[in-house]
Amino acid sequence: MTPVRYLVVYDIADDDRREGVALYLSGYGPRVQLSVFEVELADRDKAQAFRDRLRTLIDDDDDQIRLYPLPADSWTQRLVYGNRTLEERVDYWIV
Repeated sequence: MTPVRYLVVYDIADDDRREGVALYLSGYGPRVQLSVFEVELADRDKAQAFRDRLRTLIDDDDDQIRLYPLPADSWTQRLVYGNRTLEERVDYWIV
């Protein structure tokens, strides 16, 4: 089985939908920028199911998701400048 990799970028108008998309994507790979994820799927069938589900999470008139397929060796050849990492926001109340 050959893994399928995508760079996923999105612009989601609604906060709840945006949060849902981000939560869904976080199950498949790391958030590397605020609206950008690196995603890896086990094979083509998993990738198709992933894309089908992702499409149901948006409003076609207001939102956009772009998936850029990445070659198999892209993970080992990516260049990253800077040390900043994104921490997932955790909402909590101190009472």
